[in-house]
Amino acid sequence: MINRPNVWLTILIFLFSLGLTQSPAETIFSDDFEAGELKDRWQEVNIRNAEAGGLEARPQYVHSGKASLRLTSLANNGQESGSQVIRWFMPGYGHLYYRWYAMFAEDFDQGDLMHWTGFRGCRIDDRWSGFGRAGIKPDGTDRFSTGLEPWRDWGRYPAPGALNFYSYFPEMKPDRDGVHYWGNQFFPDSAFVVERGRWYCFEVMLKVNTPGQHDGEQAFWVDGRKLLQVNGMRWRDTEMLKLNALVFGVYIHQARRNNTCWYDDLVIATHYIGPKTE
Repeated sequence: MINRPNVWLTILIFLFSLGLTQSPAETIFSDDFEAGELKDRWQEVNIRNAEAGGLEARPQYVHSGKASLRLTSLANNGQESGSQVIRWFMPGYGHLYYRWYAMFAEDFDQGDLMHWTGFRGCRIDDRWSGFGRAGIKPDGTDRFSTGLEPWRDWGRYPAPGALNFYSYFPEMKPDRDGVHYWGNQFFPDSAFVVERGRWYCFEVMLKVNTPGQHDGEQAFWVDGRKLLQVNGMRWRDTEMLKLNALVFGVYIHQARRNNTCWYDDLVIATHYIGPKTE
């Protein structure tokens, strides 16, 4: 007589070995910014003072509940300025989705260049390997990153600009000077220009590649509509690199005025999340 439970167990093990089934969906981290201190949930809180950010309770700047996160790049006489929070989830994952809500201030205008929300792959033995190396090409063993960012394209788009991925990976193209490797940009076929003063639901998916192969991916959605899917990415050449950090930040290269963004209702999971339904 056939022992059917054992038969199904054998089939499941075989499917896992082929990569045809997935592990159960899991929520890695979430933050609705409703309680406690930022330092209780974020390992790095790089906010200089109350003017530069913190928990926001004014109802007009909250997406749901009673609080959100405010981050402000303070005016700095045309020099760089930023505020950020960082969350690691070591040692890391191979395939994650990040869903959050954000709103840019009605007067937000970064000028030309800024960085916004970033996703990092750091070495599992060094969580800082994915930071502090702007302009340098990753070698496949040290780091990878991608940021979802608005870009004005030197004034072509109104502030804050059109969404794109700003990515660092081993096969990225160099700057025109042939020396520096600034993040390579990936745009949807049709530009999506973010409006100031309204909440959007943003979601990003990143899938790492099999080391040395071109089977990595990245994609993003706005308000539940997929706007970009990028396949064939080679993010890494070693299992020592995994997807394991999130940066919420407002960093402006030439800060001539205060610029503020609010964040709310963050979820990081191993499955697609989508907009809130309640």
